[in-house]
Amino acid sequence: MTRKMKVLSFAMLVVGLLAMGSSLFAHHGDAAYTDKAIELKGAVVTEYRWQNPHTLIKVRHKNEKGEEKVWTMEMGSTPSMGLLGFSKSTMKPGDVITVWIYPTKNGTPVARMHQITFADGSKLFDMDPTEPAAARADYKE
Repeated sequence: MTRKMKVLSFAMLVVGLLAMGSSLFAHHGDAAYTDKAIELKGAVVTEYRWQNPHTLIKVRHKNEKGEEKVWTMEMGSTPSMGLLGFSKSTMKPGDVITVWIYPTKNGTPVARMHQITFADGSKLFDMDPTEPAAARADYKE
C-alpha cells in the first residue's frame, strides 16, 4: 500500500469514527425535566409528529385560570413507542386528550410525556406499566 493510500485510508477512518461518535454525544437524559408529573386535562392536539429521534406532540391547554399555553411533549423513538401501542395514526390535530407530563425545570412549556388518556378512555404510557416499579418513569423511592 502506498503512502498516499495509507494517509487516505487513515483520514477516512477518522472521519467515519467522528461521524459515528457524534451521535453518542448528541443524545440527552431527563435531567431537564421535573420529577413531578402534572395533568393537562382537556388538551387539544395541534400537532403529532411521528419522527425520530423523538416523537412529538403539541397541544393547546387552558389552565384553571383560563390562560392558554401550547405545550410541546417529547416521547421516545418511533420503534420504542410502537412497541407501547403508538402509531403514526394514534392521534390527529383536534383530538381532545388528557395527558400527564413531566415539565421542564426552567418553566418553558416543554415536557416529557408520561401518560395519555383518549376521549374513549383508552390509555397509552411512555413505558410498559406492567414493568417493575424501578424501571418505570413514575418510580419514586
